[in-house]
Amino acid sequence: MINALYEPFPESIFVDDIEYPIITDFREWFRFADMAADTELSDRDKLLMMTQWLLEPPERITSELVTALCDFYKAKALERESPEYDDEDDEDEDYSPSPLPVLSWKIDAPYIIGDFLHYYRIDLLTAEMHWWRFRILFSALPDDSQMMKRIGYRSVDIGQIKSESERRRIMKMKQLYALPFELDEDDIGAVFGGAM
Repeated sequence: MINALYEPFPESIFVDDIEYPIITDFREWFRFADMAADTELSDRDKLLMMTQWLLEPPERITSELVTALCDFYKAKALERESPEYDDEDDEDEDYSPSPLPVLSWKIDAPYIIGDFLHYYRIDLLTAEMHWWRFRILFSALPDDSQMMKRIGYRSVDIGQIKSESERRRIMKMKQLYALPFELDEDDIGAVFGGAM
């Protein structure tokens, strides 16, 4: 984990002791996310396209290179390292994360732009910013910001709400803020226990 207060954000990634200078502009990483989510692109095309975020083409595309690019996208070095996890100690065995998406850089763009302007006085349409700086500012948006409200409603587990009236209110908000999504055959099969 790096300390963002005094350590500079990376301008490159390292794979097998080779340094690859990388594009760091936040807008480019929205494009990266769009490319990764594009269902019309084959996995092979996505692998080839990933090299566009490197300033110098690699000799070959390895799984380590792909992992390093994805870790840069996730700003993984900013995350606190979690302690070792033991499955046997898991008290919430029934917990499963919501299969519905809670964030879309594309669909939520107007609210992200508005929140950055409102809370930080940063116009994302003209700003120059490192991707990790954007990620830090985005994650620090207050709970009452438009984006955090949307994410909050999208991620609520309705089953945990006891009050019937509150459950109805939350369901309306979830529907209002829901993101469109499509399931492919594999996803549908997983939902129905592989019955497809």
